[in-house]
Amino acid sequence: MDKLNAISVFCKVIETQSFTQAAQLENISVAMASKLVAQLEEQLQTRLLQRTTRKISPTEAGLVYYQHCQPILTELHEADASVSNLSSSLQGNLVVSVPMDFGLRFIAPNLAAFTKANPNLHIEMDFSDRRVDLLSEGYDVALRIGTLQDSSLVAQKLATTTMHLVASPDYIARKGQPQTLTELQQHDCLLYKNSGNQIYWEFTHNDGQVQRIKMPSKLISNNGLTLVEMAKAGLGIIHQPYFLIEKELASGELVELLTHYKPQTLDLHAIYPHRRHLAAKVKAFVGFLQGLKLGGIKNSHD
Repeated sequence: MDKLNAISVFCKVIETQSFTQAAQLENISVAMASKLVAQLEEQLQTRLLQRTTRKISPTEAGLVYYQHCQPILTELHEADASVSNLSSSLQGNLVVSVPMDFGLRFIAPNLAAFTKANPNLHIEMDFSDRRVDLLSEGYDVALRIGTLQDSSLVAQKLATTTMHLVASPDYIARKGQPQTLTELQQHDCLLYKNSGNQIYWEFTHNDGQVQRIKMPSKLISNNGLTLVEMAKAGLGIIHQPYFLIEKELASGELVELLTHYKPQTLDLHAIYPHRRHLAAKVKAFVGFLQGLKLGGIKNSHD
């Protein structure tokens, strides 16, 4: 038994809760993955995993073993990466997840320059608002706007934006301009909803109190750019990040509402799995993000 490979498979089974996914990540068969873990348990004379038809979970001993082994594997991977990164030319796969609207607004127009600067790097760019699981799905880095939930991942703050309530002059002329949150709930609202999200709008009062309101919907979409176009057409009120509506506010196509409330702040982070010695490809991509001119967003280094 190759013990290092067996430990690597065992750790991936813990992280993915699946022998199938662990085997795919290790590029071996499911039978071989199961065999390696069984051999590891036999050598340790300890059961490491509890297996049922529905779930795979670590035993108490398995969790302790994982907590000791995972940092060692990380150090080994980083040692390999450190040697590989001595090469001035980046190579290999870079798998990235970016929010749809942000990606189309800022990444897509600049991606060609990054690709040309790194010709030996194979890039897989996923434009989606779905919150991917970096470890189990094999992503190197992801961008997140808003509250972070993956406490086990490293987060590097890149920028900050704010949320604004806006509508077209035509809509305001027809429906009137709300002056309070109660009046706002009587209007046609165009709502953003990602998979699994509850539809609330947050407002901060002058005293700092945050109020969350579940809004009635005229239309629901999982794409912010679509909502901006619908609002410009006079169909209702939207609550969107400043970078999506900056041009429309400047041109007068959209008008800000309820300006006596403090705009909600959203942070943009790059997140990645490893805590030390960033892989050169991830470091290069994060550097690329930091160098972008983000209209409507305040860079963290500004």
